[in-house]
Amino acid sequence: MATPSRPSGFGPSSTQATTAAKKARKPPASKSAARSARSATRARKKAERAEYRRFTVSTRQRRLTWTAGVGSVVALAVLVIIVTTSPLMSLRTIKVEGTIRLTNQEVIEQLQPLAGLPLARVSAADVARELADVPLIQSVDTRVELPDTLAVSIIERTPLGAVGTAGNFRVVDQAGVELWSDIVRPSELPLIGVAADAEDRGFRAIVDALAVIPEDVLRQVDRITASSADTVAFSLRDSNHQVLWGSSEFSEQKARALPAALQAAGASGAKLIDLSTPETVVIRDGAAG
Repeated sequence: MATPSRPSGFGPSSTQATTAAKKARKPPASKSAARSARSATRARKKAERAEYRRFTVSTRQRRLTWTAGVGSVVALAVLVIIVTTSPLMSLRTIKVEGTIRLTNQEVIEQLQPLAGLPLARVSAADVARELADVPLIQSVDTRVELPDTLAVSIIERTPLGAVGTAGNFRVVDQAGVELWSDIVRPSELPLIGVAADAEDRGFRAIVDALAVIPEDVLRQVDRITASSADTVAFSLRDSNHQVLWGSSEFSEQKARALPAALQAAGASGAKLIDLSTPETVVIRDGAAG
């Protein structure tokens, strides 16, 4: 007997069929929870691994930094020991620069007590102490040239003039320091007619005047005197002229006016050139003193 077919209109609706299909595909609640737990476990382990790596890198960096710091200190200590004690870095050669009237050999001989000392222990003060008895030296500077050379730069005092005392001529600088003496007057320097005392107002006025007189005229100055700070006067070589400079006030203007005044005075005769007021230079006849 044939199986009867389902009559039309008695089958399940489309909505019911869809709902049934979804229910068939939806996994059980227990499987979903297990999957979530596994995902959470993986995320936690991943975070733990990242944190471990971060901590390990930070620790390694601190360890490397500490090791490098200790190594640098040790290396520096070894270097200091080598520099300050090694005979290979002791003073063997002295190089002198800047001398004019002194000879390099004179300076080197004065510094012989420092020979053989470690270069690192030789200071500019040590060099200055050894050269303190050389009056021509005003200041010194030093630099080290490894492995065994000390370069010494000299600044010499500049001779200002000669002061005649008891048949002797003492060459002094602007501070009144005696640089050398001789029984013969130095022809290239003016004769100073007052005591070389840096505290004396007359001497200070002479220093100020000689500092600004033009170089070509300065070579012609024969004798310069000052009975006070306001009465500086000087005579000239190969001339009977006298120049009354006056005080150190307006020295720059006086220096500019001096060459023209000498030219106006001429080469013959004896003139007194009064520069005490540089705006109104006065030239009159006068006897050389």
